[in-house]
Amino acid sequence: MVNLFGINTGANIYLSVSQACGLEMIEIDKNGYIKSYAQSPLEYNESAREIANYDDFKAAVEDVFAIRNINPKDSNIHLSVPTVWFGAKEGLPLLLDDSSIETAVLGDLEQKYIFKGKSRSPIPFWFDNQVSQNSDSRNIFFTAIQADALDIIKEIFSSMGANLVSIECSLFASLKGLYVADKARAQMDSDTAWSLMIVNNIGFQLVDMQGKKIVSYFEEPLPLKTYEGDEIYNAIENAAQIAFMSTTASSLVIVSETDLVSAQVLAERLQFGGEVTYVEDNKLRTEPLMDLNLNILSDDQIKVSLHAIGHCTQAKDIGTPVDVNFIANSAETAVAYIDTPFGQITPQKALIAVAILGALILIPLLLINLLTQNLLSKAQNENNLLDEKITQLDENLNKYQGTASNKEFNPINEIEQVLKYNRTKIMAYAALGESIPKNIYLTYFITGDDGKINIKGCAATVEDVYVFYKNLKDSLLESKLRISKLDLKTGSLDSVVNSTVSTVDDAPYVFEITNLSEDELKAFKGGSFSVDTGNSEQQPEQQPEQQQQQPPQQEEDNELQ
Repeated sequence: MVNLFGINTGANIYLSVSQACGLEMIEIDKNGYIKSYAQSPLEYNESAREIANYDDFKAAVEDVFAIRNINPKDSNIHLSVPTVWFGAKEGLPLLLDDSSIETAVLGDLEQKYIFKGKSRSPIPFWFDNQVSQNSDSRNIFFTAIQADALDIIKEIFSSMGANLVSIECSLFASLKGLYVADKARAQMDSDTAWSLMIVNNIGFQLVDMQGKKIVSYFEEPLPLKTYEGDEIYNAIENAAQIAFMSTTASSLVIVSETDLVSAQVLAERLQFGGEVTYVEDNKLRTEPLMDLNLNILSDDQIKVSLHAIGHCTQAKDIGTPVDVNFIANSAETAVAYIDTPFGQITPQKALIAVAILGALILIPLLLINLLTQNLLSKAQNENNLLDEKITQLDENLNKYQGTASNKEFNPINEIEQVLKYNRTKIMAYAALGESIPKNIYLTYFITGDDGKINIKGCAATVEDVYVFYKNLKDSLLESKLRISKLDLKTGSLDSVVNSTVSTVDDAPYVFEITNLSEDELKAFKGGSFSVDTGNSEQQPEQQPEQQQQQPPQQEEDNELQ
């Protein structure tokens, strides 16, 4: 994936070159926090306004990488150098396009001695004066770096396998550093008028500000190395008093980038009407400019310059309107990168990655959509079938309700009816249990919810049958029971008189007690009669074999009857 999409996962390295501090390196982790710091001495040519020796510069870069054990290969390098030139151009026509403005800026820069010669042609960076009140013309600020210096720096980092991302100048790094270190944050956030005075080996620059925007720029060259003692402060004080006459700032911030001048001493000597604060951005600093990450040793924390702090701060993070990058304006534009959670990736590779990721996301979504459509169609068909069944059931229900529209369901009546039927059966069971004598044997019993009763059995004597029948009648007054049958099983009257009953087989008489009508009995015996038993319990009819035999002598039956 890394090779395919050109993802850059190297370290983010911020290098800054200062007149007083040499070369400084700050490594920033993926979350934007300082991970490590290193410093190496480096000479700077103030008259030529560039690094004195580029071989020494390469050696210093390799040295700081070795100190922190960082591989420069594939590292993302952000470089800040001292401001070579800064100027302003006013009164440009409003209709002038950007290419014409750049031509005008180049024409002005080529007149400066620093950019004399073909190889030292300027690489400019310009931006509009965002505080200008003149609506009839266009006012701009511009800065520049030497083309040959830029080419040499590119070649050095290319030979090391590193990726040079940006080059900015110290003026803008210092402005960001003043905000982050809380040295001028109040002035920058309040959008008030204030002045910044930067002192270095070649003089001082006075920048009038309104909040975070540059209003005007003034540079006073002074050969400070030729002065001794108080002569330096006197020269600066005399030149600065003239510049202060035209400023409307209510506060002044002094930054000293040279070991020759103490910002504190200069702040005490200058005659300024407002509040004066100072920052030692040199070796005269006695304490760290701000609380730094614990990854930086305490001995190194005091070495970290304002220039280095501001350089590793993104302009967009603090709302600075200008973000200088000479690489973007060079003839050979560097490859830009887009930050991702996996590293940095080129815009072209980003488009390819987005297309592939889009396809990887879209194809499963299309498959899911097709599957969902099929499931939805199947579910819809099932739903239609259910709707048809519901419609049919509703029609049947309406039909049945129409048929029984003249009947009303009364739950109380139904409950009473059920209790009544059950009570009838219970009473029949209870009467049966209470009424049966000793020598009565029952072979069949049935009762139903409608009160119908049919009892069959055997008895030792006629008196036992009569007692049983009378007891049932007394217990079931409304049952209308009657003896529908009383016969001998078999044998003569003499055998009946002399018989001894000990089991059901010995009982000579068979009887039937019922409240069924004659027609119901005939139907019942013929097998076509049915009794609504409901929840009644029914015992299968068990008739002994003797019951199926008819008495041999009808005369004896009549006499007995």
